[in-house]
Amino acid sequence: MKKINLLAIATFAALVSSCSLFQKNAVTAKPTPVEPPANTSNYIQDEKIIEKILYGEWTVADVNGKGVVGDTRPYVIFDTTAIAPIMKYYANNGCNVLNGKLEVSTKGIMKKASEGLSTMMFCPDAPYEMGINLALETVASFSIEKIAQDYLLYMKNAEGNTMMILRKSDISFINGAWTVTKINGKAVKPDAGIEMVIDIPELKVHGNTGCNILNGQLFVDPDKQNSLQFTNLATTRMACPDAELEQQFLVSLEQVETVIPGKDDDTALLKDKSGNVMLELKRLNLTTNR
Repeated sequence: MKKINLLAIATFAALVSSCSLFQKNAVTAKPTPVEPPANTSNYIQDEKIIEKILYGEWTVADVNGKGVVGDTRPYVIFDTTAIAPIMKYYANNGCNVLNGKLEVSTKGIMKKASEGLSTMMFCPDAPYEMGINLALETVASFSIEKIAQDYLLYMKNAEGNTMMILRKSDISFINGAWTVTKINGKAVKPDAGIEMVIDIPELKVHGNTGCNILNGQLFVDPDKQNSLQFTNLATTRMACPDAELEQQFLVSLEQVETVIPGKDDDTALLKDKSGNVMLELKRLNLTTNR
C-alpha cells in the first residue's frame, strides 16, 4: 500500500534543483467603492463575533467611499492577545504605522479606548492616510457582513456613516493536504499521485505532479472574492510515464483564479477567471494509508 507523505515531499522540495514553469504575474482588478447592501440578511450577529472573526488582519478596501488601489494596501490588525472588551490594533495607513486600543462589544459598539500612537514619516503620496486615521479615532460602531468566502467590516461614526470598509478573505478551508480527483472535468485515477499541500499562512504550495516534485507561491487578490492564484510554479525534471497528464495538471493550476468549497468540507473546487472548474480536490488524511 502506498503511504502518503506529503510533508516529507515539502521538506525535500526545498532542497532539490528545479526549473521554472510559469512566471504568472498576479494582476489585480481596479476596485470600485464597496457599498453596504440594502438587504442586511448577510450581516453577522454572533455573541462570539470578536473571537471568531474580528481578530486578525484586515485589508482596507474603501475609505470614505473611495476604493483603495495599489500594490501595497493599508491594513489593520486586531491583536488576538487582547482581552475583550478592550482590543489592541496595529495598522498601516499607507505611510505610517499606527497602534492603539478600541473598546468593542458584540452589540456593535466600537470606540476609541486610548490615544493612538503613530510613526511620523512624511509621505507625499498617501491618499488614504487621513481618512484611515480619522476612522480609527472617531469610530463609534461596526458591523460585519459575509459575502461568499469574504468578510466585510464596516467602521462607522456616531452619525452611522461608514468611514472605512475592510476586507478579510476566509479561505482557510483550503489549507492542508489535497489530492486531485478531476482535471477539467475528467476524472483522475486514484493512484495517479497528484497531490498538494496548500499553506495559506505562508502563501506557499508544495506537492507532487504524479512524477515530479512541485513548488510554488500563492497570491490572494485583495480586490477579488474567493481569490487564490498559484504563481512561480516550478518542478523537478524527471521524465514521467504520463507526461501529458502532468502537463494538463500544471497548466490548469496556473489558470486558477478562485477557490470555493465543494459538496462538503473535504472537497474543494479551483476555478479559472471565467468560473470554469479547472481542478477538483479531495482532502487527504496524512495519518492513513491508501
